[in-house]
Amino acid sequence: MSMFPHTVTVYNVYTVTDPNTFKEQSVNYITILHGVLLDATKGANARLSGMTGADAVDLYIPFDVQAVDGVTGEAKSYIGPVDFFNSDDSRAESWTLSDGGNTFFVKGEVVEPDRDRQFIEAAYDNVYGVTKVDEKDFGNLQHWEVGGK
Repeated sequence: MSMFPHTVTVYNVYTVTDPNTFKEQSVNYITILHGVLLDATKGANARLSGMTGADAVDLYIPFDVQAVDGVTGEAKSYIGPVDFFNSDDSRAESWTLSDGGNTFFVKGEVVEPDRDRQFIEAAYDNVYGVTKVDEKDFGNLQHWEVGGK
């Protein structure tokens, strides 16, 4: 059994404004990550810290995770959130982790390109907004540690 047995789907939500109507529209960039560890810890965190607002899950993502586009199946690569949200060219070929409210993830493969987070939360279990991203860039197991609730 692998140390990273889970699959999650990451949604990077990018909002665009139509220059003619000034209407905002959200675009989902969906990435499926194979080979991650999703650890549900809300009960343990609340017991240990006394904080009921503690993260519900910790998601461990190795730097060499297999990342594919949820719609096309094409390979994707990680870029930082500033580059992701400021670049028009690389969003379709990349994914990011951001705790700014425009990234959430779902346990399993959940591909709903035209649906918003509210719909996905109503239709699926195990949907989490990113609350923190820690980059562990040292040792033999380089990874991101992502908090979600």
